[in-house]
Amino acid sequence: MSLPGFAPDNTRLITATGQGLVAGNRLALSVRRLPAETAGVLLARGVGSDRSVAVRLVPVPQLPEDVLVVPEQLALEYGLAEAPWKLRPVEAAVPATVELESPAELSLDEATRRVQNSTLLSGHVFVHGDGQGHADEWIDVDGHPFRVRSVADRSGQALNGLVSIGAQTRISVFAPGVRSAVDIVVLADCSGSMGANDIPDAREGFRIRRDLRVTRMEALKRALRTMIDARAQVDGLVTRFALVRFDLTTQVLFPGRDGMAEVTTASGDRSLEQLRGAVTLLKHGDQPTDIGKALHRAGELLYRHGVPDNDKLIVLVSDGAHWAPMSEDRSGESVVGTEDPVSTMEELHTELGIRLHAVGISDQTLFGRWWEDYCKQQKVRVEPPQHLVPNHELLQQLADVAGGDRHRIGGVEVLEEYFAELGSGVVRSVGSPAQRRLPTLQLDPGAVAAPGRPMVDPSRRERWEARVETVLGLYSEICAASVPRLGYALFDAAPPVDLQRLRRITVSHMDFTAWLAAADKVFHERIHTSVRFPRQDPKYVAKLPLPALAEPLWDGRLGEVHGLRNFFLHTPEHEKRTEEKNRQVGEVLLKHTGMYAVGEEDAEGWQRLQGGLLGNLEGMLSEVLELLISPPPGQGEPAPSPVGPAAPAAPASSAPAGVLGVVQQGW
Repeated sequence: MSLPGFAPDNTRLITATGQGLVAGNRLALSVRRLPAETAGVLLARGVGSDRSVAVRLVPVPQLPEDVLVVPEQLALEYGLAEAPWKLRPVEAAVPATVELESPAELSLDEATRRVQNSTLLSGHVFVHGDGQGHADEWIDVDGHPFRVRSVADRSGQALNGLVSIGAQTRISVFAPGVRSAVDIVVLADCSGSMGANDIPDAREGFRIRRDLRVTRMEALKRALRTMIDARAQVDGLVTRFALVRFDLTTQVLFPGRDGMAEVTTASGDRSLEQLRGAVTLLKHGDQPTDIGKALHRAGELLYRHGVPDNDKLIVLVSDGAHWAPMSEDRSGESVVGTEDPVSTMEELHTELGIRLHAVGISDQTLFGRWWEDYCKQQKVRVEPPQHLVPNHELLQQLADVAGGDRHRIGGVEVLEEYFAELGSGVVRSVGSPAQRRLPTLQLDPGAVAAPGRPMVDPSRRERWEARVETVLGLYSEICAASVPRLGYALFDAAPPVDLQRLRRITVSHMDFTAWLAAADKVFHERIHTSVRFPRQDPKYVAKLPLPALAEPLWDGRLGEVHGLRNFFLHTPEHEKRTEEKNRQVGEVLLKHTGMYAVGEEDAEGWQRLQGGLLGNLEGMLSEVLELLISPPPGQGEPAPSPVGPAAPAAPASSAPAGVLGVVQQGW
């Protein structure tokens, strides 16, 4: 379904303050304009550049159709009252996982509780950067800023761009440096499927090549070495390790005796060397996998040999291949713990406070590419054996019941990054966000609707539209006539949206500024650079292909449009209060409206000002067209005199010369 856009010419902007539905980046509008909540991008034209912000659009049945309610803070930050803006509803990607970093003032327990209880996270819209230096994104949770640490899709890959947290998105909270020490049992899958060489090798020339691959076991060993090196470089963090290989059975490879051992860089200590040696001994066999038995063994090691105040982590590294969930016909059986990995891990987490980091080796995309290449080499086309196909469903279930710490999937670089971070903080799972519950709108919809949009007399609207069509007709003829006469187009073609804005009659200050911005873009910004601004040098004027054009273009009529645009859209509030600025604007308003100032909602006043400026444009364009279609000098008419200090052009309006001089320069 195509969703409508919003802009000042079809939308009345209302600001809201305080607590309520409209806050942060949440905007409210009529359900008749937008039938369902969605994401959007709000674009505001700033000085020198455009600025955009991701917003959450919430429909409210009671709001008038032409009203958009925005937070006052957002309106001030982006200058929506003065600058042209537009709002476009767009579809946002829904991430599978989002990791938030807890603010320093909150404990991990308190941060987790706040995220768990937040009813505003589901549906929250934000932009996640692309890793090229974009600023950090922050999410306000109950008045506390949480930094977005990572956003990933279902395959575990980083998700960039416009995203919206969904009801099924899994959220976790990271607390950096919460513990000074950690007890880790690494469970290394050594089953037969770990011999598959479907992992792209990123080390050849520092880039990934599809034709260079390593086995899943080699990827695991490289990542473990990275973890060991990272921990060895951190002073003051005492880490206790156990490395356990498993398939159908389990075996503790480090330390040499059954238990756990500290790994330090102290002089004479050989623990690091021994741990590296144990990693070297890892190799895949030809047995299937019993993850439940491995988890039971890891829990026993942490319970018997872990330090009470340390974090207790199981790091399960597996491809999950050839795992099948318990069938329904076995649901009534009494199953021992090792036969049900999920129940085992849930009990370890609940009773002993042990958390689990699940690291998925390979994925179905990597495996699919490898199998495709294998079939091409063998010149066969067969289905892959199921015992080789990576399956991370079990890994995710284990993470969900055991605190849900990071679940990473991928090749060598993903695993190395994961293990390098291990122990730098604690990640706690929150699970899916709380059920969406938005506060009520803090404005009375009836009060918003009361002023309404002033009605424009139909006959006046028809006369206005006819005048605009006359001006646009002159503009079109000038574009066509200028190329053969000047050698270039006097005006570049304007976008249809700006031409359409010129057709709207204004009823308020905001309407007028939108129209004024469009008029300046069409008739000033797109005019050829040679005549865009007045030049006092007669020699410069004489070199123009048609010097006489300087007279209508520089006599102040076009300058009034540009000057008012600069004042209303780009002049800071403190400068607008200066006597000189007020005098300049006041004299132009007085000329066209009979008043020195026009009220915000004075429709009659803004329409008179709009009509006066349109009359200026019509007169200026008529004279320009007449010059373009008149015979060149020497073919029936004398050449016009150049404009300069010795022969000043007579002003085309009755405004004082001093004001026109200022207006010509665009103020």
